[in-house]
Amino acid sequence: MIVDKKNGQVISGNQASTSAPQTTEPDDAYVVPQQIPDGGIIDVVKAIKAILKNVRWQYGVEDSPKIFHTVQWDDGQYERIVRKGSNKEYEIAFPAAFVHFVDTEYLVSQKRIGEGRAKLRIHFILNRLNTHDEDVELDPLYVAQRIDQEITEHKGEYECLSERCQIIYWDFPLSFDDGLQPGWLTYEIWFREKNIWIDRKKVKRHMVFTPFTNHSDQTEEANENGHTNADHPADFDSASRYVYQIPEPQQETTE
Repeated sequence: MIVDKKNGQVISGNQASTSAPQTTEPDDAYVVPQQIPDGGIIDVVKAIKAILKNVRWQYGVEDSPKIFHTVQWDDGQYERIVRKGSNKEYEIAFPAAFVHFVDTEYLVSQKRIGEGRAKLRIHFILNRLNTHDEDVELDPLYVAQRIDQEITEHKGEYECLSERCQIIYWDFPLSFDDGLQPGWLTYEIWFREKNIWIDRKKVKRHMVFTPFTNHSDQTEEANENGHTNADHPADFDSASRYVYQIPEPQQETTE
């Protein structure tokens, strides 16, 4: 039997019959589990990148040009640029700053699940050609100071950097290749991440603790069973009190 694909009409065999329409019953709507928002170490990277993008050559001068033309997550860009043979990296505008973590550890204490300690490494690269001129030979030190100044000033604006974000190390190489001058800054970071078990399979319950709360304190929609207020105890003082009574000494009786 041949059936027309457009209208479903049988064009050979039984001319009067039509193919049965295909009915598809919609499956039950798939409920997406509650997603844990980005936080912790991801927020730290976003915050540091946002700060680095606004580092200027002169502090507090809005018209001063920004130092870095490229701010990225560090996945080996610099190593691919200076590798022997040829440059294997995509086009990058310098000066540039790359961010990554080293020595990341999570605390295992039951009370501190989700907390971690890490070392954040900022790999910044300048592109001075006249590195021995007195006017620019200390630019790596100056840029390192500007980075730390901006992070110190703005870290209070980011909750993920509020616990600890402190510089602990800096280093610069003794040789420069390919007209690039790399430098490293390392920060100690304390971070917190939300645990998926906090909200997983959470069941909401409405509880009433008299006399501090009463049924009339809740909305009518929440009081589905129509509970009335408790008539005892009457007030707060009678519900919670502390009575300290010193027993009177018993007098000895003499016969």
